[in-house]
Amino acid sequence: MFKKEFILSYRGLVSICVLLLLFLFPLFSSPYNTFILYSGLLLGLAAVSVNILLGYMGLVSFGHAAYFGIGAYTVALLTYYFNIHSMEVLLLVAFLTSLLISAIVGFLTVRHTEVYFALLTLAFGQLFYSLILKFYNITRGTDGISIPMLSLIGIKFNITREIFTSYYYWYYGIPIVLGLLLLLWVIINSPFGLTLKIIRENPSRARTIGIPVEKYRWYAFILSGTITGIAGALYAELYGHVAPDLLHYSLSGELLCIALFGGYRSFIGPMIGGVIYTFLKSYLISITSYYWNFFLGIFLALVILFFRGGFMGGLNLLILSIRRKKS
Repeated sequence: MFKKEFILSYRGLVSICVLLLLFLFPLFSSPYNTFILYSGLLLGLAAVSVNILLGYMGLVSFGHAAYFGIGAYTVALLTYYFNIHSMEVLLLVAFLTSLLISAIVGFLTVRHTEVYFALLTLAFGQLFYSLILKFYNITRGTDGISIPMLSLIGIKFNITREIFTSYYYWYYGIPIVLGLLLLLWVIINSPFGLTLKIIRENPSRARTIGIPVEKYRWYAFILSGTITGIAGALYAELYGHVAPDLLHYSLSGELLCIALFGGYRSFIGPMIGGVIYTFLKSYLISITSYYWNFFLGIFLALVILFFRGGFMGGLNLLILSIRRKKS
């Protein structure tokens, strides 16, 4: 009993420290580091969403960049063609758009598993990428669309984008990211999340006890795609520009790598993986603009090979070994 209370209090203390660090980060760090951390948190949120399928359903999606890009392009197109500058309205529309498209694609893909599911998600992802790329008159193709500074809770800012993203947009977006993360945590730890784990372990047995497997997979797909779309919408305003690369399969692979690197068996692992991955990528690009992919790939491969549970798995092993030595 004491041990359980200690663990709960320890986790609570760590959570408070993390929240305090996030709140104070823009005050003691540079705008560039704040920008990179925000970017990493958004990619981490998208990776957590991907991990709903990977870690809790055993399904590998190679097309989740599509929903990330759909959320981003929803913001860009509405500002460009309809002159909508309210971030709240844009997030709501991005939410509904991502929900609708992920529901349609999920309905067509969740009936399949393993390599067939992976290839179908890849096919749909590249379909959306091609549509964004080819409809130049609407999406401006590879030129992309620039996004102005949007109003936050009805306030229009007349400042530089650097200050906007480093302070005001940080304090606007971080509560949304943490709120969505908390929502996913509650869902995963609910009876719904337990059912997903049962389906992952043995779909045939799940059917025999009356669980509608395809329906639960569909719900999980919708949840995953929708949260990924919201992350993309926040990402679009952070960078102030969208391009078709946001829907490319390479970004889908990046999200999978982040989930594996952070630890796909851990809920918070992909979020931590997103932050470390983004800072590491930024650092490698700064010291070697041509070979950063090579060194980043080696680093990720070493982590995945030697720590099958990713970063969180390695951390848990380290803590376990320390406890064993003390005992």
